[in-house]
Amino acid sequence: MYFDMDVFKLSENILGQYKSFLSSFIRIKDESIRERVEKALDEGKLLPEPLIQFNPAYEEAGSVEELCKTGMLEEKMGDIFSGYKLYRHQLEAIKLGAASQDFVVTSGTGSGKSLTYIATIFNHILNNPIPAKGVRAIIVYPMNALINSQKEEFNKYRQRFEDKHGEGTFPIDYAQYTGQESEEEKQRIKDNPPDVLLTNYMMLELIMTRSGEAYLRENLQEHLEFLAFDELHTYRGRQGSDIAMLIRRMQAKARNPLRFMGTSATLVSGDNLQEQKRRVAELAGLIFGKVFLPEQVINESLKVQTPFAGQLPDAVTLQEALNTRIDSNDPEEKLQSNPLAVWLENKVVLERKGDWIRRGKPLSLRAISELLAADSGEPASKCEEQLVKLLYWSESLSAAKNNRSIFPFKLHQFISQTGSVYITLDPKESRVVTLEPGYYINEGGNAQKPIYPVVFSRISGHEFVCVRKNKEQSRLEPRAFHDTFVEELDEDYIEAGYLIIPHGDEVIWGDSETEFLPDAWIQYSNQRQGYEPRPAYRNRLPQKIYFDGTGRFSEKEPLESWGWYMPAKLLFDPTSGTFYDPKTKENTKLMTLGNEGRSSATTILSYAIINELHHGNVPYADQKVLSFTDNRQDAALQAGHFNDFLQVVQVRSAIYHALQQAPSDTLDYTNIPDGVFAALNLPQDEYAISPATSPGARRDNEDALKEFLMTRVLLDLKRGWRVIMPNLEQCGLLKLAYKYLDQDAGDPEFWADLDGLNQMTPDVRFEFLENILDFFRTSYSIYYHKLGNPRALQDTFRQKLKQPWSLDFNEDLDIPPYLRLGKLPDGFHRGIFTNSIGSNSALGKYIKYELKSYQHDLKGVAYREFMEKLLGKLAECGF
Repeated sequence: MYFDMDVFKLSENILGQYKSFLSSFIRIKDESIRERVEKALDEGKLLPEPLIQFNPAYEEAGSVEELCKTGMLEEKMGDIFSGYKLYRHQLEAIKLGAASQDFVVTSGTGSGKSLTYIATIFNHILNNPIPAKGVRAIIVYPMNALINSQKEEFNKYRQRFEDKHGEGTFPIDYAQYTGQESEEEKQRIKDNPPDVLLTNYMMLELIMTRSGEAYLRENLQEHLEFLAFDELHTYRGRQGSDIAMLIRRMQAKARNPLRFMGTSATLVSGDNLQEQKRRVAELAGLIFGKVFLPEQVINESLKVQTPFAGQLPDAVTLQEALNTRIDSNDPEEKLQSNPLAVWLENKVVLERKGDWIRRGKPLSLRAISELLAADSGEPASKCEEQLVKLLYWSESLSAAKNNRSIFPFKLHQFISQTGSVYITLDPKESRVVTLEPGYYINEGGNAQKPIYPVVFSRISGHEFVCVRKNKEQSRLEPRAFHDTFVEELDEDYIEAGYLIIPHGDEVIWGDSETEFLPDAWIQYSNQRQGYEPRPAYRNRLPQKIYFDGTGRFSEKEPLESWGWYMPAKLLFDPTSGTFYDPKTKENTKLMTLGNEGRSSATTILSYAIINELHHGNVPYADQKVLSFTDNRQDAALQAGHFNDFLQVVQVRSAIYHALQQAPSDTLDYTNIPDGVFAALNLPQDEYAISPATSPGARRDNEDALKEFLMTRVLLDLKRGWRVIMPNLEQCGLLKLAYKYLDQDAGDPEFWADLDGLNQMTPDVRFEFLENILDFFRTSYSIYYHKLGNPRALQDTFRQKLKQPWSLDFNEDLDIPPYLRLGKLPDGFHRGIFTNSIGSNSALGKYIKYELKSYQHDLKGVAYREFMEKLLGKLAECGF
C-alpha cells in the first residue's frame, strides 16, 4: 500500500523532536562551552544526517521448476517452490548445494539468501530418505524474531505443496526449538524429532551440554548432516569464537560428515572481487573449521535497470532534466530513461570495479545532491528537490503496480549517546573546547596538551572537570566520568576526582561555608570556639589547588590557574549547595553533555515516529514501530518505560485540560481528581478489571481510578523524582498557589509576635512563607488523608484497576515523609519516613540567611524556638 507521505520530512521532524529533547537537558553555565555545544547541535554534528541505502535489482536466472526438469533437483522441489524465480546468486548456491559442496552466500537484505540453504537441505532429504526419525539439519539464527519469521516461510512451503497433493502430504518435518516453546512442545520434539530444527546458538549450546537434552543430543549425533548459520556477520569477537568452538564440538560428535552453509551481508570489503571471495573463504574456514575455496563464496549479481552505455549523462543533459517538471503519473519507461535516473543508478546506487558491479555505499541526501551539483553545475538545493521527486515517482509507480520499486531505498539514522565535552586546562580565554574524544590535542608542531572530559551540575550547570590526581608526579590526568577505579597499591598516590574552576570572582567555597554543612559533617571545636569539619569528612570538602595547561598541579605553589578539587564520589555540590546520600549515583548529581539514557532516547524516538505517522497520511492500523533489543528482559524494561512515559504524559495533559475547563482556570485538592478523570474520559474497560453497568459498581470503579489519579498528581509535584521528565511546574506550565496565603501574609497583627517576620513587608513575607511551603511540597511532605492507610489504598487499586492504570506488581505507594526539627528519639516507629529541617538543612540555611537581613542570628536553641513558633503559625493558617 502506498501512502502519500514525505519520508524525508518525516525523518526531519523526528530528528527535530529528538534534538529538542536533547536541548532541554543541556544546562551549561559556562558561556564558551554552551556556545560550542549549541553550534555543534545546530550544525548536526551531534546528530548525523540519515543515510540513504538503495537496494539494487538482482540479476534473474531461471526457476526451481527448471532445475527440476534438468534433474539437478528432486521432482517434488518444483511443487514446494512453485512460482519462485531465482536470482543468479541463488542459482549458483543451489548448484553447489546439489553437488554436495559447502557454501557461503553474501548479499543484501531481501535477496533470498535463506532459500539457498533451505532448498539444499530439502533436496537432500527428498533424495536420501532414511527409515529412522532424526534431525538431519539444524539452521541457526541470531534472533528468535528471525526464527519466527522463517517458520512462517516454512509454513508457506508446506501449504503450497499440500494445496496440490492434499493435507498432510508435505514430505519434510520441521520445528523450532528456542526458549519460547513450552515444555510440552519441547518434549514432543524430543519424542518425535523433525528433519529440520530451527534454533539459536545459545539454545544449540544448551542442547549440547544440558542433561535434559541428552536424548536430542544423541539423535543429533546419529543423524545430523547439515549445519546452516544465517546472518554470519553478527557473530563477531568473543561470540564468533564461541560459535567456532561449538561447531567443532558438534563436528567431533557427529557420525556423519557435516556440510556447512552460511549467509551474510557483506563480510569483508575490498575493491577486488576475487580477493574479497578469498578473504570470506578464509573467514568461513575459521568459523566452520573446514577448508573453504573462493569458488564456494557466492556474491550477489546486480542488474542495471536504466539504459546505460558506459557514459554518465553530461552536464547539459542533467541541467535540462533538473529544470524539467517531474510528473509522477508518467509511465515507468519514462522514469527509467530519465537522465537523473540514469545518473542516480550508475553514480550512486551501483559502483563499478571493472566487470564487477556492486552496490554503492550509503550516502546522505545532501551528499548525493552535492555530487549531482558538481556534475551538472546546478545548485545543490535544486538537485535535492528533483532527486526527492524522482524517488517518490519511483515509489508511486511501484505502489500502483504492486511490484518492486526501481529505486527502493531505506533511510538509516544512527543515533548514539551525545557524549562529552573536553577542555584543556589553559586559562579560560585561551583554552580549547572540543567535542571530539581523546586524551591529547595538538598545539602547534609536535606539542600536545591533555584534554579533560567535562560534566555538569544538574542543579547549577557549573562544569566539573574529570581528573585523576597523580600525587607522585604532581599531575592532573584525564579520566572518564564513571572511571573511579584506582589500584589498591596506588591509593596513596592516585585519586579520582573533579576540578571546579570558578567563573571570574565567583565564590564557590570558603571558611565561612563550613556552618552550612550538615550536622553529621561538623563538630564543635573548643579551641576555635566554633564549628569545624569532622576528620572523616575533611577530605571530602573542596581543596584549593593550582594548575597549568600541561596538567601540572600544586597545593601550595601558585601556577597559571587555580580551582577547587573534590574527590569522587561527590557527596555534595558546592556550586549549588546540594548534599547527596552516599548511595546516590554520580549521574544523578552530574550529567554529561547528553543526559539521555538509552531507554529514554528509545521512548522519545518511538513516540516521535508514532506521532509523525499519526499526523501523516498513514492508516491507523499501519502506524507501527518495531524495536529490536538484546533480550526479553530489556524488551520488557523498554515496554514498561514507554508505557510509564505515556501515562505520565496523559495525566499531565489531563491536568492541563482540566484546568482549562475549570472555573477561573483553577483547581484545588477537592476537585483535582474529578477534573482529571473527566479530562481523561477513559472508557471503563480501559481501566477497570471488572467493567460494570450497575450504578453502584460503576461508581466504585470510577472512585478507584480517581484516587489513583490523585496519588499520581500528588507524586508529580515532587521535584527531581523524574530526572528526565521535569514536572509541569518546573517547565513553567503550571502555577501552584496556597489558599489564603496572600491574606494571611498581609495581616501584620498575626505576625507581630514573631521576630523577623514582623519586620517584613507583606510582599516579602508572602514570598518567604511561599518558599517554605514550596519546600514542604516539593519534598513530597504533603498531607493527604487517604495515604494514611497506604496498604488499603494499594489493595483497592489492585482489586479494581488494571494496567496501566494501576500499580505494578512490585510497586508500593510512595508515602509522604514527615519533616522534623530534631533527631529522632530511640524506638521511633520505623514505618514513618522523615527528613530533617534542622538548622543545617537546606531549609534551615535559607531561613537563617533571610533572617540575618533583619539582625536575627538563629543559632542553636534560637533556631528551634523560631521554627516551632513559625510552624505553629502556619498550622493556624490551615497548612
